[in-house]
Amino acid sequence: MAKKEKAKKIETPDQLQKRKAKEAKELAKWEKEATKPKGNYYIAILFIILGLVQCIDETTTNMNTQMQSEIAIGLFNDRLSLMTLASTLTLPIMVLSFFYKSMADKYGRKIFLFINTLGMGLSLFAIFLAGKIGNIPGIVIYLIAYGFINFFISNDTQVLFLMESTDPEKRQTQFAIVKGIGMLSVILIPAMRAVFMGNDVTRWNLVYIVPGLVAIAIGVIAILFMRESDVFLENRIAYLKMTDEERAAKAEADGRSEEEASSQGGLGAAIKFAFSHRQIKWLFITTLLVAIGGFGVNYYEKIADVYYSTTEVTSALMLYPVGCAIVTWINGPIGDRLGRKKSALIMTVTCFVCFTAFFIGCTRGWNPYVIGLAVGLFAGSRWAITDVTNSVMLSESTPTNLRASMLSVGLILSVIAGMLAMIIPTIGLLITHDDYSVLGYICIFGSIPLLALACLSVAFKVGDTTGIDMTKVTGNEWEK
Repeated sequence: MAKKEKAKKIETPDQLQKRKAKEAKELAKWEKEATKPKGNYYIAILFIILGLVQCIDETTTNMNTQMQSEIAIGLFNDRLSLMTLASTLTLPIMVLSFFYKSMADKYGRKIFLFINTLGMGLSLFAIFLAGKIGNIPGIVIYLIAYGFINFFISNDTQVLFLMESTDPEKRQTQFAIVKGIGMLSVILIPAMRAVFMGNDVTRWNLVYIVPGLVAIAIGVIAILFMRESDVFLENRIAYLKMTDEERAAKAEADGRSEEEASSQGGLGAAIKFAFSHRQIKWLFITTLLVAIGGFGVNYYEKIADVYYSTTEVTSALMLYPVGCAIVTWINGPIGDRLGRKKSALIMTVTCFVCFTAFFIGCTRGWNPYVIGLAVGLFAGSRWAITDVTNSVMLSESTPTNLRASMLSVGLILSVIAGMLAMIIPTIGLLITHDDYSVLGYICIFGSIPLLALACLSVAFKVGDTTGIDMTKVTGNEWEK
């Protein structure tokens, strides 16, 4: 059945003149950016900088989880349920992120890469200062910084940049290499725990100072040495050079409405596009199921803390990033050679098996390094699934002019899933009066049905996107 088209908005001569003048100014800006010389080593420099940003992103993402017990003791009187509930109060700031992220479709990727990296650094440094700024309670500073950390890490502009800068035939492999290097950098957290904290949990906030300062420095490097994304420049310049008639003709040839083709992004346009395209809709459903079903990724440090000493937990965390990196690097070639769908299915099974091994190992007193490797493989496969469905496949299923906005819609789902994932264990802890020994059982039995449904969704509802040309994708390739 044909889609209903909105009546085309009629512009006055004055409005048309202003729009054309604005587009001409924008065209001149992007053409100037496109003529900047790259140099012989630009691709290497690009991947190094994106790799460094990914290192900061992964370290920032894992920081509060791997410091969970110490923060709960230092700021929340050792009440993890209270800490979780208080942290939930910071989630409304994520509403701003939905609109913020979609702005990269209009203003380019580079500026937001800089802002996000700088923001992560400043937020980490603020947690270091918690309790040290006048009479402001440390818990207040922590919660504000925690909210901004969630805001900045959720945008993943470096992932979008990477997707648009890689070879279509090796996209998931190259993405996995950078992602794996980022995960491997998480080993700095237990290293800094050992150096700055040891067994003295009162020194927990010192662990935040180094990654905070490094993130600020990397943000400055990114804005100084990177160009705008070539895919963004190519598509935006081509669009701005077209006449209105050519734009309408291209939209019709692509099977899209003129409104969709001419959109400069925006949350509303992306949501409308997602609900009208089967592929994207089922990718979102799959992501939601996995994000909720893999909620053990938020509690592994506390589960281990029940059975091991602080120094033993630190030892286990040393192998956590190694496990993450291994499974990420393996998943890259799997996605490019066997296809994105098989990659997601394999990682979903790996996710459940490795978490089960981690929890059984904890209860039976396995070597801390074995425990750390098992939970690293679990977390790496958990993130790998959503990397494939909510980053790689979603980017490959969305036209360039809506890509950043569509990733913003994926962010909305991640926030919803994050809230639901916090509710399940929090209710269990409140019922048991913070009996942390129940956490592992909640995570295992809560994940079984959700991860099973995610497997069915990938197998029967999602189309493969391996080898897609991201400069030409329209989103209609999987419509039946």
